[in-house]
Amino acid sequence: MSIEELKRENAELKATNLELENQVKLMQTIFDSLSEGVVATNLAGEFFVANPSAQEIAGMGPVEGTPEEWSETYGTFYPDETTMVPSTELPLYKAMQGEITDDVKLVLRNKNRPDGVFVNVSGRPLYNETGDLIGGVIVLRDINELERVTKQLEITVNKLEAQNSLMDTVFNSISDGVIVADKEGNFLLFNPIAEEIVGVGATEESPEEWTETYGTFYPDEVTPIPSTELPLYKAIQEKITDEVEIFIRNKNRPKGVFISVSGRPLYDEADNLIGGVVAFRDITHLKRAREQIEATVKDLQAQNSLMDAIFNSISDGVIVANKHGQYVLFNKTARKMAGQDLEDVHIRQASERFGLFHPESEDLYPVEELPLALALKGVHADNVEIMIRNPQLPKGIHASISGRPIYDEKGVVNGAVAAIRDISELKKTEAQLQITNDQLEVQSQLLHSIFNAISDGVVVTDEAGSFIMFNSTARQIAGNGMLLQNLDEWFRIYSCFYIDRVTPFPLEEQPVMRALQGEATDDVEMFVQNLNVDAEDDGLYVNVSSRPLQDIDGNRRGAVVVFHDITHKIQLEETLAQAFAQGRLEIVDTILHNIGNAINSVSVGIDTVHQQLTNDQLTRRLTALANAIEKHQDNFSDYIKNDPQGQKVLPFILTLAADFNTVKQQWQQTVQRIRDRTAHIVDIIRTQNAYNVASAVRKDINLKAAITDAIKILQEGIDKRQIQIEIDCDAVPAEIRIQESQFHQMLVNLIKNAVEAIDELAVSGGSVGAPRIQFRAYLEGDFLCIDTTDSGIGIEPKHLNRIFWAGFTTKEKGTGLGLHSSANFVISSGGKIQAFSEGKGKGTTIQIRLRRSSVYRENHEPNSPSTLNG
Repeated sequence: MSIEELKRENAELKATNLELENQVKLMQTIFDSLSEGVVATNLAGEFFVANPSAQEIAGMGPVEGTPEEWSETYGTFYPDETTMVPSTELPLYKAMQGEITDDVKLVLRNKNRPDGVFVNVSGRPLYNETGDLIGGVIVLRDINELERVTKQLEITVNKLEAQNSLMDTVFNSISDGVIVADKEGNFLLFNPIAEEIVGVGATEESPEEWTETYGTFYPDEVTPIPSTELPLYKAIQEKITDEVEIFIRNKNRPKGVFISVSGRPLYDEADNLIGGVVAFRDITHLKRAREQIEATVKDLQAQNSLMDAIFNSISDGVIVANKHGQYVLFNKTARKMAGQDLEDVHIRQASERFGLFHPESEDLYPVEELPLALALKGVHADNVEIMIRNPQLPKGIHASISGRPIYDEKGVVNGAVAAIRDISELKKTEAQLQITNDQLEVQSQLLHSIFNAISDGVVVTDEAGSFIMFNSTARQIAGNGMLLQNLDEWFRIYSCFYIDRVTPFPLEEQPVMRALQGEATDDVEMFVQNLNVDAEDDGLYVNVSSRPLQDIDGNRRGAVVVFHDITHKIQLEETLAQAFAQGRLEIVDTILHNIGNAINSVSVGIDTVHQQLTNDQLTRRLTALANAIEKHQDNFSDYIKNDPQGQKVLPFILTLAADFNTVKQQWQQTVQRIRDRTAHIVDIIRTQNAYNVASAVRKDINLKAAITDAIKILQEGIDKRQIQIEIDCDAVPAEIRIQESQFHQMLVNLIKNAVEAIDELAVSGGSVGAPRIQFRAYLEGDFLCIDTTDSGIGIEPKHLNRIFWAGFTTKEKGTGLGLHSSANFVISSGGKIQAFSEGKGKGTTIQIRLRRSSVYRENHEPNSPSTLNG
């Protein structure tokens, strides 16, 4: 090779080296600019790349040493920050072995990184141009801040989950149903009590379909409530509702339940509407009981009102704390009892902040002994007495506080709940009792006297069924049976039946047996008979409720049975039903009598037509005329002009036509009478059919129309006697709410009684002008009054108080059941009935007084004047 060629080759090599040096510098600049750390080694573990980011992240640059010493040199740990990673498991070591690693999370902690740093490492093998393995390279990312944020997020999530778990526990523990929906109507919470009461859980139906989905009705149990009127719908529209009464009936609740609902809108911290919440309770039993009391026993209304007021005034405060002792939930009653807000309060501050003292001293109650603090330790606390006194409650209140732990799904105490009851009045009562009863024996005697004074029979058995206690009322009702040793002996002497007195009551279904098994029963009705008494009708009807008897630890110790004698009530109901049926029989007899009269008139008319058709002289005369004309049809003109007999044809035809016209008018009058009587029969039957179905359901009816329909039943007798009917309902609302069938029966009986009284006056020879019956309705105090006044025979003063008795009558053919049936209906409706008369021949007024609250639901304007004359 020549010198020139060597010079040229040397120049080319220099140019190539320069280019490579520039490329290396560029690559070095790029590596130095990266935010990620980059480290590369050869197969011997010698570092030939370690950019500044890698040294900054690791806290140190390349050091001498074998690859097996890398973990100890650089301080590499697993994410637990405790376990050191073997050098052979490091991504760079694996890359030198030809292995690929991705996103390996490690912790580097050394003298330059004493607090440690979380890194994310990925490794790749290095190959030359011929594909030979020459080393390894890794990329490091500092994920310390990401790890810190992630841990903080996990802490926050755990707190939220714990709070949600606590809220779920609280909502699932309370006795009311709770439903929460967002403002679009999507359900966020539907606690088990809510689903149990409603019968249907959360659905995806739109809010406009809630009424159809859940079957919601007004308290009349008939009229559906529009979805837009439901408390939850109103709540998501920012409207507040309180104690709204709703009836729910659906496929899972075919008998229906009554609930009392309150609704509130839900707002976020910025007062933006985010949804709504409703809380409700099942009031079916309370409502049914109240309806029964109002319908059957007027004398217990005041007592029922008092008991209802007491029941509705009972309210306990509730406070919930998390496991750290922070108050996280409380109700309005708790806030009222504390005299101030409870937000952001820790249990350590409770005694001093709220003024919690020992009830008999001025010492603050130790925080660690508070029921809520004990409950947070897993200890149950019951009825701990504490005095609450602070500037907002200067007089202070006595409180009885009970605490219970709240457990998470693992059985670990996760919080606590305290129930606070204001017992200030109770303490005053106890103090008064202490003044007058210094000894426990006196108090025991008082309680024993109260026990024996209870109007219901009370019996207590032990777990074996032996009688251990019974009051005097139980002895009076059950007789000597209470002196037996146990239930086995009692059931050998006494037989129990359903109230039909035929079907035996199964032993295992007996309330006392169910109570011994831990079940509660309410208002079970049965018939009890003593087998040692031969009289078939001996026995009594009783209403029985039972409860298991438990000790303070919740262990069953027997049963408590409460019962009262309802024999009189059952017999009264049977008597009322019998009287109602007898009253209906009188109406049927009246209707049949009126229909019979009308049918007699129809029969007479038909006989008249039949006789006229049978003895038809006009037809025979017309036939004779036709025969005479037929004989002279060939010389008819001459015959009627010249023949003496023919000259009589025209006058005969004129007379015959006049006679035909007279007979036609007679037939028309007869047929019209038949039509009128037939229409009257149809009208009677149609009117009565409208009221033929007896029902206990009360409905809105037009008062004047009801009186008019009752008059139709007796219209023929009224017309026959030319009785003038006057109806004056101007001073009262047009519609009343009543049991329609029985009200109709009562009106018919009153009209029938008035018509018969007018007949009696006529038979006796007395007369006071034109006969009349007047109906007048008016309002007087708390009553709607309906007066039925007739101009009939009147009532002697000695009979005024007896005419409503069953079987009493002054009529020769009367039964005495019509007015008795009417009186039963009025009295069972909570009203009054009374008769007024100035004496014999002076007419009678029967006055019906119905409570306005039972026949009117809201105020109405009086209807227009009306008078009906018969």
